[in-house]
Amino acid sequence: MKKLHLVLLGLVVAGIIAMSFFIKDLTTQETFHTAQNKKDKYVVVKAKLDKSAPIEYDAVKNPNLTVFYAFDNDGQRRKVVYSNAKITDMERSEGLDLNGYMRDGYFECNKIQTKCPSKYKDDMKQAQKNLSNTTSQY
Repeated sequence: MKKLHLVLLGLVVAGIIAMSFFIKDLTTQETFHTAQNKKDKYVVVKAKLDKSAPIEYDAVKNPNLTVFYAFDNDGQRRKVVYSNAKITDMERSEGLDLNGYMRDGYFECNKIQTKCPSKYKDDMKQAQKNLSNTTSQY
């Protein structure tokens, strides 16, 4: 019976250690304002790229630095410093999930998930035309 207890205890300890590696990904979604209050805490900010400001990326000088501006869900605009290469077609994304830390005056990002535009969005006039064509055939 003692061997069984030791094996179970070992499994519990291994489970706790394994969960600690993934705890960083278990964060709540924040705005830039609420992230500012959680300084030095890993957060996820849902944002949209500010397309009026240029994206600063120079693959020759520093291929692991991208700087851009983004708006959060509250409409607050902040500078984002991404410590990686510029994401392809970032300008076409509908939204960004910025993972990182809020610093003094900017958001330090180490992971970005882009929300791609839906290929299923249809032009309403074309959809109505298609609908009327299919219903008149029957």
